[in-house]
Amino acid sequence: MVLDQAFRLSSILLAAISVASLLLAIVLPPWLLTLAGLAFALALLRLNQMSSFAGLLLHLRCSALTWNVFLLLAFVGFWIDLMFVSQELLPSGIHFVMMLMVNKLSNLDHRRDFLHLYAISLISLLASAALTTQIWYAPFFLLYLVVGVWTLFLYHLIKERDEFPDGHSTGIAEGPSLSPLTHIRYSFFWTTNAMAAGAFGLTLLFFFSIPRIGAGFFQNNHGDSLRTTGFTEHVDLGAIGPVKHDPSIVMRIALPEAAGDESRREPLYLRGAAYNQYNGTSWSNSQPRRRMLIELPQGTFTLRTPGVKPPAAPQRLRQEILLEPLDTAVLFGASLPVSITGTFLSVQADLMGSLYLPFPFHTRIHYTAYSVLTTLISAERHPTAFLYPDFIAQQYLQVPALDARIVALARRVTQPATSVWQTVRLIRTHLLNNYRYSLEIPTRQSAHPLEDFLLIRKTGYCEHYATAMVMLLRTVGVPARLVTGFLATEWNAFGNYYTVRQRDAHAWVEVYFPQSGWITMDPTPPAPDATTQTWWLSASSVMDPVRLKWDRLFVYYSASDQFAVVQGIRESGEAVRARMSESLTALLRLWSTMLGRLMEVLTPVGFPQAAIFLMLVISAGYAVRLLLRQPRSFDSVQDYYSPHQRVVITLYSTMIDFFAQHGIVKPASATPLEFLRHVHEQWSEASPSADALTHLYAQVRFGQAPLTAEERTTAEGLLHTIRALERSGLTARKS
Repeated sequence: MVLDQAFRLSSILLAAISVASLLLAIVLPPWLLTLAGLAFALALLRLNQMSSFAGLLLHLRCSALTWNVFLLLAFVGFWIDLMFVSQELLPSGIHFVMMLMVNKLSNLDHRRDFLHLYAISLISLLASAALTTQIWYAPFFLLYLVVGVWTLFLYHLIKERDEFPDGHSTGIAEGPSLSPLTHIRYSFFWTTNAMAAGAFGLTLLFFFSIPRIGAGFFQNNHGDSLRTTGFTEHVDLGAIGPVKHDPSIVMRIALPEAAGDESRREPLYLRGAAYNQYNGTSWSNSQPRRRMLIELPQGTFTLRTPGVKPPAAPQRLRQEILLEPLDTAVLFGASLPVSITGTFLSVQADLMGSLYLPFPFHTRIHYTAYSVLTTLISAERHPTAFLYPDFIAQQYLQVPALDARIVALARRVTQPATSVWQTVRLIRTHLLNNYRYSLEIPTRQSAHPLEDFLLIRKTGYCEHYATAMVMLLRTVGVPARLVTGFLATEWNAFGNYYTVRQRDAHAWVEVYFPQSGWITMDPTPPAPDATTQTWWLSASSVMDPVRLKWDRLFVYYSASDQFAVVQGIRESGEAVRARMSESLTALLRLWSTMLGRLMEVLTPVGFPQAAIFLMLVISAGYAVRLLLRQPRSFDSVQDYYSPHQRVVITLYSTMIDFFAQHGIVKPASATPLEFLRHVHEQWSEASPSADALTHLYAQVRFGQAPLTAEERTTAEGLLHTIRALERSGLTARKS
């Protein structure tokens, strides 16, 4: 490729990469996109300056004054955009930068114009980095780095060519130079790619080593939080239904201490908020007061819920939770959470065991939740009634004015029950077997949604089932409450964690037993239209762990991470130093013991200790001298031989090794001819080939005769013949 064309093309490609990364990060106005597209098209048409298009464009070019007026108008438009249209600095600045790029793409006449274009493209790339944290930014950055190295090298070559007196060119647009360097070969791009790889390595080194400071000065996080429903102090019946088709990821849950993949893939109920009061159309929390949890130890907040007795031998479940930005301050965890660990200033809890931050968060957070898995003890499976504490009876047995048919239904369903536990099971079984799960129900709020579900429609989703079970239980005197959260069922086998989406929003029931505490019960049948695994979901499952690694290593890499890396390196260095010190101490102790024993053996003979020590020093010095005078290996002396001699030595050594494998070993004192007679005596079939190869070896190595290509081919054929004897069943005769 011609040098000038390669330079222009790489410069335009560099600008195009920066604009493409910007387009994926922000929505630009259509008129600005059209203007930028025309500028790139005209710049590409000018690549071949000898073409008719380039000549036509040269005549149609605007004057410098016209472009100056264009820039002045763009600057005025920037302030109008900032004050009245976008009303934000970053979008307005991006629009202005795009106008600058249009100007430069239309006026690439001198070297300084290209430098201006590079600066504008770099600003565009940095702007896209400020607008996104997605992994797609990585390939654009790598491509920009590679093309940037090409462009800067080509710029240097152009500059050197123009500054030499041999080339008369004074600018890029004046035509081809008379310098001998006018074409670029493919080797140039391979070399620059290698240098780009080195530059990328240095970039990573700088990224992980430079001090971390607060980031996101230009970030605009307003409105980026995922909108959730069902976690406020007041929830209408039917609020969860509209999000059941939303695939947006809410959180990811890893269970580091869970045993076996099968246990990890069981559905996991992630508790959010609980409600105790139902007025016939909506649920509310009559105890909204929250208390601050005590932080002990640092970063760990422990929760104690009134009316809940901790089990004698609690089974704790540890969950590593990565929560996306949400419009709620609720913290989620498996039922029932007892402590939480994270970088929180404070954590709050209400009287029903729900956890909250002081305010909704607008960034992704990572925390560890510990939950106690409650199970019904054997002693509470058979009693026909329980004596409940006053707090439980007052809060969780409230029933609004219900249709008499619902009360009759509750009594009829639980009539066969002989225990409280059987009462709970009969109501749950009735809902599972006699009602149908469906999201296709009227969105208009019914005046009596519970009656419509239980008596008329008999179709609904999780909130209807959970509300029905709580009301039926309370009607027969069993305390219960409604809980909202998420039901995690999607297991990512590549990242070993649950992926929880908006559509996993769920409502279930917690039933109170005096000694066992709150027991989770779910009366909702499985959804019939469960999502099937497609190739797109499989690909997303593979890419999601990669995105998490990207976010962990690059987007959220912080000063604490740097400190942890430095501390790990320091601890590793100290451990290596300690092991080396221990090994050296043990070696010195061994030498001291051996020296002491030697002194004990020689001292009775009559040798003075000083003489013994002097003898040992002389012996050690002599041993060192012998080691230094060891004959050099073939690798160290092969440089003394010519290339022909090294080839023939290799062939002859291969033959010697082959014979040694078959019991014919060449003594160190034997000459090549003596060894040849030894071969003739023990393996006569191999003697002719060995004789020819030995004579060729002697001629080239000792006679310094050149080794021709034909002789080398012949020698390799002789080796092949010797090896073929073994394959044909002819082996050496044992002496």
